[in-house]
Amino acid sequence: MDRISASVGRGGINQASDVTLIQQLLNNFPVPGEATPLKVDGVAGENTYKRIEAFQGKVMTMARPDGRIDPDGKTFQRLAGLQPANTWSISDKGIDLLQSIEQLAITPYDDQTGKDISAWVAGATIGYGHLISQTEWPKYKDGVTAQQAHSLFEVDLLPYVNSVRTAIKSNIAQNEFDALVILTFNIGKGGFESSSVVKLINDPSTRTNYASLEEAWKSWDKSQGKVNKGLQNRRQAEWNIYAKNIYQKW
Repeated sequence: MDRISASVGRGGINQASDVTLIQQLLNNFPVPGEATPLKVDGVAGENTYKRIEAFQGKVMTMARPDGRIDPDGKTFQRLAGLQPANTWSISDKGIDLLQSIEQLAITPYDDQTGKDISAWVAGATIGYGHLISQTEWPKYKDGVTAQQAHSLFEVDLLPYVNSVRTAIKSNIAQNEFDALVILTFNIGKGGFESSSVVKLINDPSTRTNYASLEEAWKSWDKSQGKVNKGLQNRRQAEWNIYAKNIYQKW
């Protein structure tokens, strides 16, 4: 979800890119009695001010609408659909994307070689990337149905969902939550929870080794100490979900 960098509306700074985003969000959010879409031109004028006031008064039921939206204010959070992280679950779009990446295997295979197996090995895998423990082998050695694989994936995913719910203290949007879960699923709960990504989302003013949240996010691009092109592609795709609400496979 894009954010505004400064205030928009009456008495606001009204940077063109911020005004454009607010106009788009206002047009996407139905307001009783306001059927005519705003012109999305990045120009803060009376029509935009009045639509903000209408949103504040009719949707948010504010007693004294002020026609102004601040970056961290309640009006922007409501307009952008921001909620506490602990209220979110990963969306169907997020699950579908992750499953398309992990790919379905209804019979066991070795994740180190990609070859089918008939006896347990340390990399025994089934479903959507589920590692089979030695004690689980009798349960999965003959394979699973697509529905069983989906149910197993949801169980495997839940700890990563809970990790994001617990670690992120700021209000975020659905697409941002999805991107964070997909990131955590790849880098692990420990790596995520201690990461600069979490620190910068919770407090954008905190000091880290990175100039921006995007840079911190994309720093997770190495395998065995070397930059990995596949991880670079994955981080970019995750960032596209987080920042642009674009869900695409990498």
